[in-house]
Amino acid sequence: MRALVIEPFPTARGIIPAGRIIEIPPALLEKLQGKVTPLSQPEAWLTETGELRTRGVVPDLVATIVGLTSDNLPLQRELLTRHCEAYDRHHIEHLWAQWAERTAIMECDGGLSRHEAEYLAAERLHLLAFLVVRADARSGN
Repeated sequence: MRALVIEPFPTARGIIPAGRIIEIPPALLEKLQGKVTPLSQPEAWLTETGELRTRGVVPDLVATIVGLTSDNLPLQRELLTRHCEAYDRHHIEHLWAQWAERTAIMECDGGLSRHEAEYLAAERLHLLAFLVVRADARSGN
């Protein structure tokens, strides 16, 4: 369990200062009462209106969004785009480049059709919600 040190305490390796986040077995929580406070596990959920809410730092937010929205690809596309723009305004461009590269490798080296390669690359990069967008962009719609 993750815990925040609120009062420095000694260990065999030295003093752990206040403010540090540490991993401790749940059994030690009672023994360290007053010196540490447990941190809640990160979590993510959708509200009734489709807004994404998080608590803590979600390690792989893209995979979490995909899992939460697997039955609603337009919402998935919207949330992934918003997440990518908030993370880094060029992040989505890097994802497009990775997608194109993986697609080309699977098509050329793997002998897959363009459609199969594009689908598998999108699946690996959690970009299935963007398949329709990419197809429309290529056809000029």
